[in-house]
Amino acid sequence: MKKSFIAFLIAFICIVDVRAQQIKMEYNDKTLSLPEIMRQYLRIKGVQSISATMKGEFNGKRGKIKRISCHNGEFAEKEMLEDFIHFVLVDSVETLDFMAVPTNDGKMILECVHSATGQPMFSDTLDIDKNKILLETYTAGGDEEFPIIAYSSGIKIGSEIDTMIWYCGLRDSGVEPRKWHEKHNIDDYVYYTVTLEEDTPPGDNTSVYLKVAKKGREAFHRH
Repeated sequence: MKKSFIAFLIAFICIVDVRAQQIKMEYNDKTLSLPEIMRQYLRIKGVQSISATMKGEFNGKRGKIKRISCHNGEFAEKEMLEDFIHFVLVDSVETLDFMAVPTNDGKMILECVHSATGQPMFSDTLDIDKNKILLETYTAGGDEEFPIIAYSSGIKIGSEIDTMIWYCGLRDSGVEPRKWHEKHNIDDYVYYTVTLEEDTPPGDNTSVYLKVAKKGREAFHRH
C-alpha cells in the first residue's frame, strides 16, 4: 500500500510540474506605434517584426531555444543559444522581439532580442520566400517544447483565379507546427521553440557566463 501511494504521489508531482510549465503565447507588432512614414519604409524594405510574449509560472527556469525546420517532411533541429547564455525567466511574463531583415542575396537575417534588457539572443539566416511570413504559433504538441514563432506560408486554397494563402486559418487551426506538413501539406518552414529546465549557476571553472534576465542580470569572462 505504501509503495502504491508513493508511486501515485510521484506521478502526481510530475503532472503538477508539467502543468506548471504550460506556456500561453501572446503577440503584437511594436512597429504599429511608429510614425506612418517609418511603417511604410519598413514595408517597402520587406522588414517584418513581431513580439512574442510567453506567460506561465516560470519560477526562475532556464529557457533553451531551438530552431526546428521541415523540408520534404523531414525535420532537423538546431540549438540557437550558446551554452554560456543562461536565459532565466524570473517571473510569469517574458517577451522576445523578432525582426526579419532581407539582405541582397535572397536571404534574410532573423534577429531575436530580449525585450526587457535589449540583449541580443541569437541571429539566424533564412531563405526569403514571398509566400512566408513571421507567423504566430499558439498550439503546442508536447509538455516540454513550446513553439514561440514560425517563418512559414499558410494553408493553400485553390481558386479559379489563383492559389490563395490562408495565414489566419493556419494560426487558428489548433494544429501544432510539427504537424503542419502532415495536416496542411505545408513544407520548407521553420519554427522556434523554448524548453524550460532548472538553471545551473556558474561554477569556479566556468570561463564565460551570461545571465539574461529581467532581474539579477550577470555576465563575466574569466581569463
